Amino acid sequence: MSDRLITQSTSRLTKVNLVTLLSKEEAWSSLDLDTRCELYRMLPVSLHGRDSEPDPDVHPLKTSFAKYIKHFIYEWEQDLAAGRNTAKWQKQAKQASGERIAGTYDDWKEKEREEHWGQKYDPEHFKRN
Repeated sequence: MSDRLITQSTSRLTKVNLVTLLSKEEAWSSLDLDTRCELYRMLPVSLHGRDSEPDPDVHPLKTSFAKYIKHFIYEWEQDLAAGRNTAKWQKQAKQASGERIAGTYDDWKEKEREEHWGQKYDPEHFKRN
């Protein structure tokens, strides 16, 4: 599979409804048993309980997981169309996250807060006695 198909905003995948495509029974049954089991292992245990294992022959979009999977697919489609799956975007996002943690944007955030709320942030004001 070409990385371009799953990373570029110009991918053909941005022109199809993935939920509709993946909801087809053959989309699930065409996967080998090991792959189906592995995909089920990626889902949270809390939805299917600790005492039972999901049936790998049952399409996950026909289970209680469906709304969560559909939501994830929708978000992934949005990220793909916006170009947020490219290596360049991912690298820039990681860098910006590190800069934010390091406090690079603290002065800007404080200025924005003051302009929006009309006062500076005072952490002492929120401490409980």
